[in-house]
Amino acid sequence: MAYVGDKLMAAEGRWFMGRFAPRELLDGIDRYLRLEVGDDRVKLLETIRLRAEEIAEQDQDMPVDPQSAGMLALTSTVLAAYETLLPVFDDDPRRTILFLRHMVGAVARRPFEVVFEALGRRKEPLDVIERACRKEGPLYGTYYDIAFDRQSPDAFEMRVERCFFRDHFARHGSPALTTVMCAWDANWMRAVDPAVSGLRAERTTLMSQGDDACRFRVVATDDPLATYHDALE
Repeated sequence: MAYVGDKLMAAEGRWFMGRFAPRELLDGIDRYLRLEVGDDRVKLLETIRLRAEEIAEQDQDMPVDPQSAGMLALTSTVLAAYETLLPVFDDDPRRTILFLRHMVGAVARRPFEVVFEALGRRKEPLDVIERACRKEGPLYGTYYDIAFDRQSPDAFEMRVERCFFRDHFARHGSPALTTVMCAWDANWMRAVDPAVSGLRAERTTLMSQGDDACRFRVVATDDPLATYHDALE
């Protein structure tokens, strides 16, 4: 049964990364461009699509499983969008990256919130969150190196020590673009509500900022107003 579950998670990972997320990202960019550039958006979106296909074809040697094949489609779309939209943002890399971070962060925001809000309402919420994080391993596939550590009864850490997103962007000389993908994790960290679960989340290090790993911690707190800490911000 666990094997069947892993196969389903792997299929979901490829679909989400390779189809759903790129489509949602382009839809979000389209809505923005409608307001900013009008009909010119059609040419810009087509440029992004064609460039994304070119990048994905060029880097076919990177994926090692269906999940990372899906990730290649997504990171190729992000990279193509960055290259194409940079002039729209006055050739300002920071503004362009912040825009894309916002766009990617909005993809699947509500599903993340619903899942982790629900987990926080259960008995022994830290145990439940730990099991959920471990269970999601097949979603990311074998390219990733992810370690889990229950440091104490009141603290759980997840470390990502190898990341497809970072490696693909670094191959193209744009490691800073990895922060665009880091926006996803802020969704679930914000959804861990200390007032409901007695837990708070934090991300203390990021490979996208030169650290050796991305470290996520969920810790017990008796402060219902405790806020999550994120090294990205």
